[in-house]
Amino acid sequence: MACSLTGVGQQALAIAFALAGALSYAVASVTQQRAAAAMTTGRTFDLTLVMRLLRARPWLLGMVAVIAGYLLQAVALDLGRLLVVEPVFPLGLLLALLLAARADGRSLRPPEWTAGIAVMASLVVFLIAAEPSGGDRTAPVTSLAATAAGAVVVTVLGWLLSVRRPAPRRALALSLGGGVGAGVTDALTKTVAALVGSLGFGIFGDVRLYLLALVGLLTLTVQQNAYRAAGLAASLPAFVVLEPVVGSLLGLFVYHEGVGDSPLQIAIEVLAVLTAVWGIARLANSVNTELATVATLAAAPAKPAA
Repeated sequence: MACSLTGVGQQALAIAFALAGALSYAVASVTQQRAAAAMTTGRTFDLTLVMRLLRARPWLLGMVAVIAGYLLQAVALDLGRLLVVEPVFPLGLLLALLLAARADGRSLRPPEWTAGIAVMASLVVFLIAAEPSGGDRTAPVTSLAATAAGAVVVTVLGWLLSVRRPAPRRALALSLGGGVGAGVTDALTKTVAALVGSLGFGIFGDVRLYLLALVGLLTLTVQQNAYRAAGLAASLPAFVVLEPVVGSLLGLFVYHEGVGDSPLQIAIEVLAVLTAVWGIARLANSVNTELATVATLAAAPAKPAA
């Protein structure tokens, strides 16, 4: 018997596609951050950065991973609820930092592993406690247009906050806009993926496709500028935290998905979310500190021989 949208089997399949997408995005994040960091410009926010990066072969290889990750996540969003799929995406941070550490010739320390495991465990606990249910496969144009406008506003505010800031804070400010944009992109993708199956080529007459293109391109541009400003430990965590938070909220209020609302379930859900945020922040801070220490030791002048 075929699984419906509420079927456990279909939601499990959605999680599997989301995990594969998170792995693809992790590979892309490491590759593209290194390519973007190599770009020099006198501007805090470069609107033409993506066009310049198109000439960098490593960045293009990362873009292949981005496209693969997006297609995998689009399938996951079409199969599953936002409240089921979104909590899986932060696992991409752990994978990205693992890959970045490997590329830098280091390994994650026990505190970093502890934080990473805390993130994964809290996401599992959230999914079990929340028991996501119901929800629509598509959202109306008015709701999605409003969320797209909100993403643009937050992105502009992030850019204004990034002006004349030190590199790590600039990366953080830009990633705030990128994370919100990514959450909105996920919400738009869910509707567009469903419409492609029902409308076929008629999707080109639906404004939601162009809202997706606008927010997706804006998010890509913002995050590449964040990558250029600082390393993954500074430019990725805020993005990774905000994407599932915004996507899950849109699942609740735009797609009318439901979660367990008993006092005990709400307490467990809140605790799981806070634990995930703590783990992501701890992991990023630990990696950032370790890399700063390595950089300081490498820059220190050697002692003269006796």
